[in-house]
Amino acid sequence: MTASAVVPIVTSAPATAANFTDTRTHWARPFIEALADKQIIAGFPDGTFKPDAPVTRAQFAAIVKNAFTSNQVRVARGFNDVAAKYWAAAAINKAYETGFMSGYPDNTFKPEQQIPKVQALVSLSSGLNYTPTGATATTLANFRDSGEIPDYAKTGVAAAAERSVVVNYPNVNFLSPNATATRADVAAYIYQALVNQGKLAPIATSEGANSYIARITASPTTGTTPTPSPVSTDPRYKVSQGTTVNIRYLGSNKIVVTPGETINNLTLRVVDDIKSAQGTVVIPRDSEIVGQLVPVSSNSQVLGTQYLAQQVTIGTRSYPLIARSQVVNGQKIDQNTNPGTLKDAVTSAAARAALSVLLGQKVDLGSILTGATGGQTNPTQTPGNLIVIDPSNDLRLTLSSDFYVAP
Repeated sequence: MTASAVVPIVTSAPATAANFTDTRTHWARPFIEALADKQIIAGFPDGTFKPDAPVTRAQFAAIVKNAFTSNQVRVARGFNDVAAKYWAAAAINKAYETGFMSGYPDNTFKPEQQIPKVQALVSLSSGLNYTPTGATATTLANFRDSGEIPDYAKTGVAAAAERSVVVNYPNVNFLSPNATATRADVAAYIYQALVNQGKLAPIATSEGANSYIARITASPTTGTTPTPSPVSTDPRYKVSQGTTVNIRYLGSNKIVVTPGETINNLTLRVVDDIKSAQGTVVIPRDSEIVGQLVPVSSNSQVLGTQYLAQQVTIGTRSYPLIARSQVVNGQKIDQNTNPGTLKDAVTSAAARAALSVLLGQKVDLGSILTGATGGQTNPTQTPGNLIVIDPSNDLRLTLSSDFYVAP
């Protein structure tokens, strides 16, 4: 028996949806709870769901088998690496027969291989007979990292996106196609696919998870389609992937947020001219970058926050920008913290309340950040766990893909 055999993807377990101890404040809670109530997925005997744990191909096959009723479209031929007594053998055969999943050219299935997000989405499009109704390239252009989608997957991802099956956390504009799908990701995809079939109701509009569902209207495959700001492929106007961008934040030299918060529309300024390899200034000094501070978590534990750039304005033109900072960890703040070190700090409302309780005195803070969502529901219960950001050092950006501008 392999390790996957003990992972309760669809089998019964003592934990029920309402009692999962690690999903109560998780972004995917409404998806997870609904599927658990339908016994499509289940928790662990210790009362957890482990939403951020990775999903293997075998586990995904088991979920698909339990979630959908589909007609057989081909005959299972067996795989060299899936023994008849393997825990997921029946689910794998079913996923193959119904067109959801296929094997590899060497007749293996690789059941213990962790499944990438893009592969999970293509599987759903294949098994549920999704085809794009609009122009694939235009649909995928809604994702700022669409260049990372493998060629084989573009049609399937576009078809899933048109049906609102794609759910992207922490930033709806970034698919992260080649990242491993977590149990939370898969729960969200499956839930949305069942909504598309009319078998489940859409999650309530009041749920924060709504903001992570990619709602894309298909563009016509012919006729006029939207065009982005013109760009060049001339290397003179290119900044290469991996380039570092030094930034500054005009609001303050400190930003304080609580773990799990997302700060939308945070504007940074470029410190130095960013030049191409030929010496052309591509991103001038003082250009404005707009993006988000988003939480980074693992196994339901918030590790810190990260800035994801979304757009840069150069003169009168705006361009999509795919860049990110390092992960900024929380800084312990206690009664011995000198309030002067936080002077004029810009904070979220929740962080400000926590600081007031913790320090027990007036702190001379700066403005309150707008656009904050998520985070601790009652930060004053654990006020010492805050994230203090030095923007100039902590939010220095690295380009995740090549960047071009119009000449």
